[in-house]
Amino acid sequence: MDIQSRIDEINELEAGLLSSPKWSEVKVKGGQPRKIDDVYAQLITMKDAIEKDTKTIIDRKLELSRMINRLSNPKHRTILRMTYINKMYVDDICDKMEISRTTFYTWRNMAISELDEVLERMELN
Repeated sequence: MDIQSRIDEINELEAGLLSSPKWSEVKVKGGQPRKIDDVYAQLITMKDAIEKDTKTIIDRKLELSRMINRLSNPKHRTILRMTYINKMYVDDICDKMEISRTTFYTWRNMAISELDEVLERMELN
């Protein structure tokens, strides 16, 4: 959701750049007049910052996916991937895996414990 909101923000900035009025300066009440080029430069800077943040978020998601791949139990991998990578709702995961909510939470807790062990082993190395 965070990534999608960043993409939406970029799209809005780009749309704003294309549809901005063609006046020569923008004046904030009581402030100094600024050329529209300065506003464009600021919008482009914002867009670049958002793209950089989005790349960081994607990198973190990939890192989490790689850590999940280290789990030995395929059910644990599936639960964590559906929950944290695919952002599925608990009921949807239960339906897809044909399990009860109790089983879901039991497996998820076991998977998180297994992931903790993986992280501890990574820290020791």
